[in-house]
Amino acid sequence: MRSLRLHKVLALLAVASLSMLSAKTIDTANAKAGFTAYKSPKKLAVGGTFNNIVFKFKKGDSIALQLEGASATMEASAINLGDAAKDTSLKANFFSQFKQDKKGKQLIRVVFREVVAGENLGTMLASVSMNGKSQKVPMQYTIQNGTLTAKGVIDVLDFGLSEAFAKLAKACETLHEGRSWTQVEIYFSAPVK
Repeated sequence: MRSLRLHKVLALLAVASLSMLSAKTIDTANAKAGFTAYKSPKKLAVGGTFNNIVFKFKKGDSIALQLEGASATMEASAINLGDAAKDTSLKANFFSQFKQDKKGKQLIRVVFREVVAGENLGTMLASVSMNGKSQKVPMQYTIQNGTLTAKGVIDVLDFGLSEAFAKLAKACETLHEGRSWTQVEIYFSAPVK
């Protein structure tokens, strides 16, 4: 009888140890966020990010707990396309048109809510705020090769940016072969451990 109880206790400890080993958490120090915009009739991708993104994560021993309420805040003027001329054009023709907050900054803020986790995948709503407007954007995430990647799509016109978009499209008309797209894919990625 005592031997049977000892086996049960050992089995429970083994299961608990395995579940602790398989628990995944986000490597918050190496999180990244960015976007892919599109140009030309062929919808060619133009990737970018922002310098100095400030991430805030919740504490928790699971991906879902860490993502729920997590946020990323960036200044629109800190755009980084990896090309100084493109950065200057985008700042002057698009981001300079954004409304400023009470501190005179043009911030973009994303907060993750309603996280639903599955096995190496999940969904969440990203509350995206910019230009004084907010939209809820469905995002899907996967965990592959030790990296969590979440993606969703916004339309810049949903943020009251029709005039800013028209100014950018006009400035880039030749380079974009007459076609700039209002849809922009947003992403968040981070290693998991």
